[in-house]
Amino acid sequence: MNTRTTLVLVIAALIVGGVVLLDHYKGTSTEQAQQISKRVVDIKSTDVTKLELVHTNQTFVLEKTGDRWDLKQPLAVRADASTVNSILDELEFAQRDRTLSEQDLKGVNLADFGLAQPRLRVTLTAKKTPVTLLVGNETPTKDALYVQVEGSKQVSITGKSLFERLNIGLDSLRSRVAVEFTPSAATRLEIRSVDRSIELAKGAATTNAPPRWAIVRPLAARADQQKVNELLTALNDLRIQDFVSEDPKDLHIYQLEDPQREVTVWSGDTAKTLMVGRAPTNDASKVYAKLKTADSIFTISGDMAKKLAVQVNDVRDPHLLTFNEADVYSIELMRGADRISLTRTNETWNLTAPASIAADDSAVRQLLTHLEALSATQFVADVATDLDKYGLATPFVTVTLQGDSTNVLAQLLVGGIDDSRMLRYAKRTDEPFIYGVESNALDWLPPTALGLRTHRLAEIQPDQIRKLTLQKGATETILERDPQNHWKLVQPSQGAIDNDGLKQVLDAFCELRALEFVREGRDNLAEFELNTPDVTITAQAGDKTCTVALGKSPDATRRYALWSEPPLVFTVEAAAANTLSKDVVGAPPASTSTNAAPPAATSAVTNAASSLEVLTPPPPTNATPASVPATN
Repeated sequence: MNTRTTLVLVIAALIVGGVVLLDHYKGTSTEQAQQISKRVVDIKSTDVTKLELVHTNQTFVLEKTGDRWDLKQPLAVRADASTVNSILDELEFAQRDRTLSEQDLKGVNLADFGLAQPRLRVTLTAKKTPVTLLVGNETPTKDALYVQVEGSKQVSITGKSLFERLNIGLDSLRSRVAVEFTPSAATRLEIRSVDRSIELAKGAATTNAPPRWAIVRPLAARADQQKVNELLTALNDLRIQDFVSEDPKDLHIYQLEDPQREVTVWSGDTAKTLMVGRAPTNDASKVYAKLKTADSIFTISGDMAKKLAVQVNDVRDPHLLTFNEADVYSIELMRGADRISLTRTNETWNLTAPASIAADDSAVRQLLTHLEALSATQFVADVATDLDKYGLATPFVTVTLQGDSTNVLAQLLVGGIDDSRMLRYAKRTDEPFIYGVESNALDWLPPTALGLRTHRLAEIQPDQIRKLTLQKGATETILERDPQNHWKLVQPSQGAIDNDGLKQVLDAFCELRALEFVREGRDNLAEFELNTPDVTITAQAGDKTCTVALGKSPDATRRYALWSEPPLVFTVEAAAANTLSKDVVGAPPASTSTNAAPPAATSAVTNAASSLEVLTPPPPTNATPASVPATN
C-alpha cells in the first residue's frame, strides 16, 4: 500500500469519527435523526401539558398539573394518567409510511382524503406552539390513514393503529381509582354504618418508634397496625368497574342518599368520603358507590367493599404488650411472694432475685420474645369492675418491664382460667380491658429462677483455685497451692500428682455447665443417688467454696449432679462427669534404697529372680513428687 492510499484512508476514518463524535455531543445519532424525521408530529410526549381530542360528536379536553392529568370537558373529573400517556406516546412515535408533497396534491381535493372534515382533530399544547393533527380516512387498501398537520401543505400516510388508539371513549379516559389518596399520608380513618361508627387516628412519631394508629371511637384502645394498613390498602386499591350516572338526583335509586356504609379517610385536613350503597338487582358481585363530594355514581367490587365492613374488635391490637426489646432494662416476675428479678447492663442480663447470679442471655431474650408475641384470642370485657371474678385481684403472675430508669414500659397481670378450661384471663395495668389468652399460652413463663439463670455453675477460673478436695467413697484427696504457687499433696501423705489429670479436672470444674436444671434444694436426693455420691469435688477460691457431687446416670449421655450453693440438682454431660472423676494422684515412686525391703521380702525377690527377671519401670513422665509447680 502506497503512502497516498494510506493518507486517503486516514482522512476517511477521521471524517467518520468526526461524524460519530458530532452525533454524540449533539445527543442524537444519525440513525435516530432519520427516525425522528419520519415522525408524523414533531413533539415530545413528556412536554405536553394539554390534550384536546375533537371527535365528530364529542370533545375531550385534558390538562396536566405536575404528574396529574384531569379531564376538563365534558366532565371535570380525574383522568387516567396511564391512558393519556399511552395516547401521547402513540402520537410521538407515529411514523409516516409515505408523504404526498404539495406537487403531488395539485388538483386534489382534501375532502377526498377525509381531511376537510376530519374524523378527529388532535391538538397538543407543549412548550412550543400548539400542534393540531387532522386524522382523515383510511387509504383504499384499508391498512393506513391519511393525516395532516394543520397548516402543512403535505399529507402523510401512517398506520391505522393511530386512529384506533385515539378513538377512545369518555369512560376509558377517566380514572378508575375510587378514592384517591396516599395510604402512608393518611392521618385518620372513619367507618360509619347504620348501627356503628369506628374512628381511628394516627399518633405522632417518637424518637424510637414510627407513628402508630389507635382506636378513638367507640372506645379508646390500641389498634392493630397491620389490620389498619390492610384497610387503607384495600381502600386505595378499590377500582371503579362501571360508571352508572352523573346525576345527583339518582342517589335514591342506588340507595346512596342513606348509604349502608361511609368510609372517610383524612390526609391532614383533607377528607375524602366513599359512600357505599346496595348491590344491583341483577349482579350481587358489585355494589353502587360514589364520592361524597362528586356527582359520579359507579360500581365497585362487592368483595372489596366487604373488606371495609369491619367491627371494632377486628382492628384492635391483640398483642397484650407492646414494647421494643432494646428498651427493656429490667424484668420482674411475681408469683405470690416469690420474686424473680433481672436487670440488664449493656447487653448482659443478670438475676438479682432470688439470688445474684449471671442470667442465661438466650433464655431472657426468649422470654421477651414470648411476651412480645403474646396475643389475645378473645376480648373478654371492655370495663373490668370485678377483678376477683377473673382471678386478677390476686394475680397468678405479675410481669413488669422497666426501661433504663424507673419508668414502667408495660405491666401484665395474669389471672385465672375460665370454666371451659380453654381460656386464661389477663390484663394490662394501664388499660381497663380483660383479655383472654389460650389456657396454656403462658406455660413458657419460668416457675422459678432456674429457667433463667446461667447454665455455667462455677464463676471462677482455674488459676484462682487454692485448694482442691476430691472424695471418692471413703478415699479423700486434698491438694493445696503453696506460697510459690506450686501444688502439693496434703492427703494422702504420699503419692505422685498427675499434672495433666489435675489440669483437666480444674478446667472441667470451672467450665462445668448444666444441661438441665432439675430442682432446687437437697430434698429427695436418694432418687438421684446424690445422698451418697460416687464423687464429690470441692474447690476453694479466696472466700468462695464450690462443691459438685456426681450421682447416677439416667442414660449414657448424662449424669445427675448436685451443686453446693445454692443447692441445685441438674444433669451434666457424661464426658464432663468422667473428667471430674479422674484420679489426680498416683502411687508414690518405687524406692531405690538397697536395704528398703525386709529380709523376708528380700529373700522372696531373690528366689523369684532365679526364674524371672524383674523389671521396674520408671515413673510416668507426667507424674511429679508430692510438691510440684502449680498448674491451671
